[in-house]
Amino acid sequence: MKKVILFADTGIDDMIALTYALKHPEVDLIGVVSGYGNIDREKALRNVEYLLELAERTDIPVIAGATRPLSGDDPVFFPDIHGAEGLGPVRPPIPEERYANRTNFSKLFQLIKANRNEVIIVNVGRCTSLAIAHYLSPEVMADVKETYLMGGAFNEPGNATEVAEANFFGDPIAANYVCQHTANLTVVPLNVTREALLTPREVNLIDSRSDSPLEELIKPILDFYYEVYQQLEPGITGTPLHDLAALMAALDIPGLFEYKKREVTVEHQGEFAYGESIADFRPGTSDCFGPNCVRIAMEIDQDIFVADVLEILTNHR
Repeated sequence: MKKVILFADTGIDDMIALTYALKHPEVDLIGVVSGYGNIDREKALRNVEYLLELAERTDIPVIAGATRPLSGDDPVFFPDIHGAEGLGPVRPPIPEERYANRTNFSKLFQLIKANRNEVIIVNVGRCTSLAIAHYLSPEVMADVKETYLMGGAFNEPGNATEVAEANFFGDPIAANYVCQHTANLTVVPLNVTREALLTPREVNLIDSRSDSPLEELIKPILDFYYEVYQQLEPGITGTPLHDLAALMAALDIPGLFEYKKREVTVEHQGEFAYGESIADFRPGTSDCFGPNCVRIAMEIDQDIFVADVLEILTNHR
């Protein structure tokens, strides 16, 4: 059983990752840290509590994360991609104002200390909350077993700018800090997650097997996401589930990913390459070793990805 703490900004693909984690028999979701990103922190926090309520899992603690990047700049949100409330056409019947002024990392540290060397952190939003946690208590964070990030883009264009992926672009100072200071770190970048597709036919199959109020949201949310992506990338065959791919990396599914190990930096000072993730993949380079080495997912097997997602989300286990 994998003890997972999910760091999320609770947009559409975060919702699918959360649902998958709740349904997977080998995942023990022991907490969720919800911060700004796709939407503001209050909406993101509200969305997690709403989804957990639908799943009848209000026993899982929800921790309020960061409200803005480490630069102090106002964050940029993406209502055109994730909807005004972060969940596509779904509007949770809970006021977001209820979740203001609640940032508190003590619960996160308590969870890690109670499960020393067992916790796996999966960060699928901006890296701000995770960087703050490492800065506030490096001793406690040293007891985290593994960390997985959805972020960056290697050898491929970005989706926030020509070179930068949205999570790293949203707070490159934090992303660089995490990549430089986190042991046992795996990065699952855009060049891999963009291939983690579910087609409308597969979404319809999942919907036909839904058996809870939470699962009944999957189709309307992913239908919304599919239409968005048809505008962003006309002709794309499905919706990329970026955050779900990062969560699945933590489960060591045989054959799902191929990896390389490199040192990773994130450009956080320059103007033209702001947010770009950088690693050395020139011919002749090889896997690195040592505390600053990061395992980077380079390839994903789409058949294995789809088969596993359908197995979990159609209740076949």
